[in-house]
Amino acid sequence: MRPRDWHPIADSDPIPGDPDQVAALGRQLRKTAEVLERQIRSLKAVSAVESWDSKAGEEFRAKAKGSVGKLEAALKRYDTAADALGTTVSETGGGYHDKLHAKSTNYASDLSRAQEIADSALKDAQDADGRKGAAERSLGVLSGKDKSDKAKLEGQRDAAGDEIAAAREKIRRAKDIRDSAAKRACEAIDAVISHDSLRDGFWDKFDDWVEDIGEWTGSIATWLGIASLVVGWIPVIGQALAGVLGSLAMILTLVSALMTVIQFARGDAGWRDLAFAAIGFAMMGVGKGFSKIAGRFGKGALGNLGRAGAARTVRQVSRAGKNLNRLSGKRFTLGRGDAWKSVKEPFVEPFSKTSWSQNLKALRPGVGSYRSSWNELSARGGGNPFKGLPRSFSMADPGVASDLKSVKMGTAALVGQFNSDALNKISKTATRMSLVGTGITLGGLGLDSNVDPLVG
Repeated sequence: MRPRDWHPIADSDPIPGDPDQVAALGRQLRKTAEVLERQIRSLKAVSAVESWDSKAGEEFRAKAKGSVGKLEAALKRYDTAADALGTTVSETGGGYHDKLHAKSTNYASDLSRAQEIADSALKDAQDADGRKGAAERSLGVLSGKDKSDKAKLEGQRDAAGDEIAAAREKIRRAKDIRDSAAKRACEAIDAVISHDSLRDGFWDKFDDWVEDIGEWTGSIATWLGIASLVVGWIPVIGQALAGVLGSLAMILTLVSALMTVIQFARGDAGWRDLAFAAIGFAMMGVGKGFSKIAGRFGKGALGNLGRAGAARTVRQVSRAGKNLNRLSGKRFTLGRGDAWKSVKEPFVEPFSKTSWSQNLKALRPGVGSYRSSWNELSARGGGNPFKGLPRSFSMADPGVASDLKSVKMGTAALVGQFNSDALNKISKTATRMSLVGTGITLGGLGLDSNVDPLVG
């Protein structure tokens, strides 16, 4: 067991470690090397058999010969590591100079040798420190007349101090032994790893790089997409922020999908991985399509509500009521043009300079967006913006969430003037369509990087 108190030469163990544990690891590596060696002999014996004279036999022998090279490289790695660490701890006899100048063998033995030097130095230093303390105490009670005794005690104190300094130097030399042994072991292992056939080449590193990028971009895109839905219900600024987050999510999802395509081309991903990536990206486009239809429906409802609210004559009120009833019964389907837009939107909006400019401008302080948002929340909360917060919350698509809330507010304001069933139907239809789009979009966000590993 290593000493715990290293006063007066160190604050803690200067040569920590367990040589026996290092040697135990070396023996495990040696056993693995022996197993590999037996496998190599077996494969070589099979490869030498010519009696299996068929196409299958020829292919087996060719693959066996190729495997032998890789196994031999692995054997050399394990064998080198076992030699560098050591499988046994060799003790070095003699005194300090014998141990200091002994020939290096392996890390476990050299670590043990360094610890023996350090332990001996500690014992010498503690003995010297005891004599130094005794001399200092005697000097403290010595009268000024005893000059001869004083000189003797001072000599003992100084000699003990020199012994402590010498012990510290032994500790330094022990550290050098340990560090040199560690360096030799590392260099030996690194040399065999860096120059054999198993080392990672450019394409191995490239494949790891592609995998890491795909995982990170897929995960970040999912969280950005969710964040865009979470903030989208906030009037004015929420829609702008959601637009920025949504565009970033689309860009990162596209990058993640491209990484999957590269992995597929490199043979590191299968057809299912490619399908998940493609379907996930397509679902985001389809979800956007549903939300766009809901947005048009919501904006149409808002326009009619505005005209209804401004109606003054009986004829105007009647016309507004008919328009609302007609709108409530109108069926919306995803037309050919809307389908093309829904497919094109994921590629266009994230790279649209106009879209980015509008969203970032709305988020810039001093343009009135924050005040407009505050006023809208106040209006929905009956003059209290904090009451307007829960009344504004929605999980609908950010592009239509605020409009849908305005439709609901308009429905409540005009329910006494027009057919409440028609107004409620308008709000419910737009909300339902938007929520379907939101669900599809979320499914697309999570499909590639989150769902696929769960079913793999």
